[in-house]
Amino acid sequence: MTNLLLKTCFLGASLLASTSFAAGPYNNNPNNADYTGWSWSGHVDHVNIDKEAAAKFEARVEETATAVGGAAEYYSSRSENTLSLGVSFLFYRDNAAFSQYVRDNWYGDEGYEESDANALMLFAEYGPKYRFGQDNMSFFTIRGGVSGMLASERSISNCSNCYEEDIEINGGVYGVVGIGQTLGSLDISLQFQQYFSGDLDNSLRLKIAGAF
Repeated sequence: MTNLLLKTCFLGASLLASTSFAAGPYNNNPNNADYTGWSWSGHVDHVNIDKEAAAKFEARVEETATAVGGAAEYYSSRSENTLSLGVSFLFYRDNAAFSQYVRDNWYGDEGYEESDANALMLFAEYGPKYRFGQDNMSFFTIRGGVSGMLASERSISNCSNCYEEDIEINGGVYGVVGIGQTLGSLDISLQFQQYFSGDLDNSLRLKIAGAF
């Protein structure tokens, strides 16, 4: 019920935002100039995982995770749309860690090492950015996105022949709403992602972006 309520609120907010800011094709660009180019972004996420997916035997992780990552973004002022292609590194809170006796072939050190639970996630997002406020320095974003796990596992870092397990947590299709502020050459924003498929519920993202 809680997840359904979040999805309903997200869709309502997206519809309200799209009607509120749709003043015209150049709402963000009063001089109708054409600005296109690439920018970079970095982010930190607080991720909420579906309770049943996190608890199943193939996963055995906590319901929350932390992610850090970055993206390349292509912006066109004529459409006000941004394409974002990026990667996130997820750090699970593990409930099934294991230890293994290992030997370092370089230094000869021996001992027990404990596993980590991590994932590598690729994502793509597309949608408009609407500027408003004094000197158009504030902005609102609405995007659709899709993510996929390239690697999600429990393993011992820097060990080529150690035991490892797959963590069955999948990405999916999601929507994004966000608000931010331009400070000099940087955009700082807070974004909420609501998943409609896969094993993730939602996430809250702090994002910093700049042109290059």
